[in-house]
Amino acid sequence: MKTSQAILAITLSAAILGGNAFASSAAEAKTASQRDNWLAIPAIYDNVTAAGYLDISEIEREKDGYEVKARDADGNRVKLRVDPQSGEILDVRTKGEKGDKRDKTDRTDQKNCSSRESDQR
Repeated sequence: MKTSQAILAITLSAAILGGNAFASSAAEAKTASQRDNWLAIPAIYDNVTAAGYLDISEIEREKDGYEVKARDADGNRVKLRVDPQSGEILDVRTKGEKGDKRDKTDRTDQKNCSSRESDQR
């Protein structure tokens, strides 16, 4: 009786683990088939330059699209999020804008404060 229970437990464990492996394989296959529909990097480059961005230094594939580093018409460094299938620019962030509350002036103020503190010591 104990042997049959052990065999049953092993069989169930294998089935559960195999089911998880199958599910992750299916998800990976779906993601791969979606990436087959992505525009090529030269097409992304063309779309970004057509939108007026210059000096493109990097185009990187991310899990949900492309990330492009470039300069806008005013010469500011920007990071663009680009739709991988249409080439549409979905988001534009200037350098230093990461969603946190600090920006370049905050960092400069912190440096000035710490240098003043060390001067006072």
